[in-house]
Amino acid sequence: MIRGGSPRYRTPRPGWEVKPLKELRPPAGPSGRIDLRIGYCADAGPKTIAEQAADLQQRRLAGDPVASMNDLRSSLVPVVLVDGAPVAAGWGRISVPVAAGRHLVEVQSQHSRAWRAVDVTAGAAVKLDYVGMLGDRHRGYGEGPQSGRLGRLTGYTLGPRGRLTYFQYLPANAKYRLSAAVFMLFLLCGVAIMWTSAFTGAPESATFPIAIGVFLLGASLWGGRVLWTWIRFNRGAPEAPLKTPEALLQVPGGPVLAPEILDPAGPVPEPRPGAAVLLVDARFLKDDLSSEELAMQLPPGRERIEPGERRSLDKVGELVPIAHRFAVPPPQIALDGAPVAATWTRMRLEVPPGPHRLTVRTPLPPLAVPRAAEPEERTAAFEVQDGDVTMIGLTVSVHAVPDPVEPLLHRWECRIDGFGPSDRSEAVPAPLADVRGGLRRAWTGRWWETRDDA
Repeated sequence: MIRGGSPRYRTPRPGWEVKPLKELRPPAGPSGRIDLRIGYCADAGPKTIAEQAADLQQRRLAGDPVASMNDLRSSLVPVVLVDGAPVAAGWGRISVPVAAGRHLVEVQSQHSRAWRAVDVTAGAAVKLDYVGMLGDRHRGYGEGPQSGRLGRLTGYTLGPRGRLTYFQYLPANAKYRLSAAVFMLFLLCGVAIMWTSAFTGAPESATFPIAIGVFLLGASLWGGRVLWTWIRFNRGAPEAPLKTPEALLQVPGGPVLAPEILDPAGPVPEPRPGAAVLLVDARFLKDDLSSEELAMQLPPGRERIEPGERRSLDKVGELVPIAHRFAVPPPQIALDGAPVAATWTRMRLEVPPGPHRLTVRTPLPPLAVPRAAEPEERTAAFEVQDGDVTMIGLTVSVHAVPDPVEPLLHRWECRIDGFGPSDRSEAVPAPLADVRGGLRRAWTGRWWETRDDA
């Protein structure tokens, strides 16, 4: 079920290594660093090899210029934002210098659901990990919890290194596999002792207990490591609410309302006496691109995809690395006519009891567009009572067709798929790991990789 389930902090395809999107200079005054590892975890594999081959053949016969085995049709490449500004994109490890204080870290991929508040102290580094599932169903986790065969998996996670809440991060799938290697070494030592006794004629009553003791010692060391990893991971607590960073308050239109940004799985603080709470849960989901739109990434003069490009499309949702990366800008939101410093997060605003109007507008394109669609705008009117907590859900679909070389978009269109009062809450944290399943999977360990908290 969890094929290749161990998170890996390197690029899944050559050319998609993490790269800064701007010059990363230490700011003036006290500063620290955000040490971020951007990794991935393989999909559960919805198709058999025979089904993949049949789909590929059928698409070729239909004349599809980008015929591939799987159904991934939009980019999975992570884009990292700090306080709303894009700083890096791709997979790997990067260090971002920031001013000392609290910051908002976001990772956009096919959706906008990975963010976290971090506290950076002067001269220190905050270690974070992001893991996102590859495959054509990653976007589904941005819509909410999954059911059925994928119900126990988690599509993405962002959190402190060594404390990630991620079902695929099973104890034996953690990259630090030295404990399993030590167990195998002890097992071989036990076998060697038995062989030696057989060839030398040593009494079994003396050598057999020694061999069993060596085996049990190795098993206890391995089991202890698995138990420690199980205790250590999937135990992260939600971060405290974050006051909107100053960099996000530069919104035109007069005084800006600064909401609190809540953790994806954090509780909603109760309102103060004489007030109510408005909770805006804003998310975007990227549309799949058509074959003709994906074919724009082919080199000029070529009409068909090649095997290497097909593997890249199936892995990361792109045929070639896009030269000019971009982040999806936040929606434009106004409460009773006052602009709100919006983000693709859960935003908490305290409001007085009574009637209110919330207006949202889809984001403008981040790059030049020959023919951009007009932004869509909607307004919701609602009334709140003293002590109420009213949740407004906002879901925006983004259709963006990037040029592989030039800093432009061939198409940019956003539509509001859902807007209004909602009782939907964010996905609950991932289930705790299964130690027994982890022990079974540890036999396929990757001994040469680095430990998780390195």
